[in-house]
Amino acid sequence: MTGQSLLDRMELLNAELQLQAGEENVTKGLLALNVAQDYFESLAALRGKVLGSSTGTVATASSTESTAFPAGLLRIDRLQVLDATTQRPIRELRPLRRAGGHAGSSYWPLYLFATNTAGMPWAYEATGGAIWWNPLPDTVYTVRWYGFSAASDITASGTFAYPDVVALPIASFATRLYKSGLDDDARDLDALAQSTFGTVLDTLSLFNRDGAVGLEYTQVHNA
Repeated sequence: MTGQSLLDRMELLNAELQLQAGEENVTKGLLALNVAQDYFESLAALRGKVLGSSTGTVATASSTESTAFPAGLLRIDRLQVLDATTQRPIRELRPLRRAGGHAGSSYWPLYLFATNTAGMPWAYEATGGAIWWNPLPDTVYTVRWYGFSAASDITASGTFAYPDVVALPIASFATRLYKSGLDDDARDLDALAQSTFGTVLDTLSLFNRDGAVGLEYTQVHNA
């Protein structure tokens, strides 16, 4: 499916639009489609593992607390340190929930004896602008991320990035968005998006019905 297929759906929803190649509404139609896609992605990113097939890597730097957040990444599902030779995962990183949590702290008098250590990261804190590592990396490590990354902009000839079930909701939202610039109240768009995208997001988030996940014991406690 291409972007033109989405433009065709917009014409189906509003026969007054002229969205075939060379016609006058194509530029604004594509703009409306990309705004609709951005809105869809903002909703999809809120649901864990929905469309979470994107992967990529970032690299730490020696004695540097943080690494720039991957461009276009909207949701992190997991981070893993890769072996330098095999490029296969050797450690899963634990997310830290406190701001500044990558820098360990302790109370007096414990901090008097504390030492700053460096090594392979075992935890991280993601802020959206950067990924902060704990402990401080002592060399370059390659870290693989899994998650949901924003798609490229829709073009008439380009391939649509999402499953076909997403096409009609995006075209519907884009058509209403286009019309809102003429005479509709823009405040209605949020409710429209929730109703338009809600069923599709439910479908995409419930694709695996294999059964409940069993208990997993990962920590050892000494009495």
